[in-house]
Amino acid sequence: RISDHAVNILESVDELRDKDISFSESAQKEMDSLVSAVGEVVDHTMNAFVNENMESAAQVEPLEQIIDTLKDTLRSRHIERLQKGECSIVAGFVWSDLLNNLERVSDHCSNIVGCMLEMAHDDLNVHDYLRSVKAGSEEYAERYKEYTKKYINPIV
Repeated sequence: RISDHAVNILESVDELRDKDISFSESAQKEMDSLVSAVGEVVDHTMNAFVNENMESAAQVEPLEQIIDTLKDTLRSRHIERLQKGECSIVAGFVWSDLLNNLERVSDHCSNIVGCMLEMAHDDLNVHDYLRSVKAGSEEYAERYKEYTKKYINPIV
């Protein structure tokens, strides 16, 4: 599934190139932040999966939540740019496709690591597990703060 989203991302990049579409400087900075965050969540997921590294696994869910927040923030900012005439409709469609595909990659990473962690605890109820991780973990809260500083604060 992640590879399907990767293909969609490549198609969006091809569309940008073929139609000579570019994003504004602020939009590019925002997209760079999202792409970096998704790259990091994929790296943590791969490290967790390949090396059974539970420290990397623990990094995924708070970062995935940051990516969800980034997607919502970037979508709102894009709408503001459209309203101000700073962005074209055509660029907006590509922008939206990129946001959705990048966020879905992050969702799949969360599901992979959630399954790994649940299997380590002999329980495959991934959604309950992920809810419990978000609800009361000091470690989760600290990582969430760190990722906020790293990915959201620079674009605010």
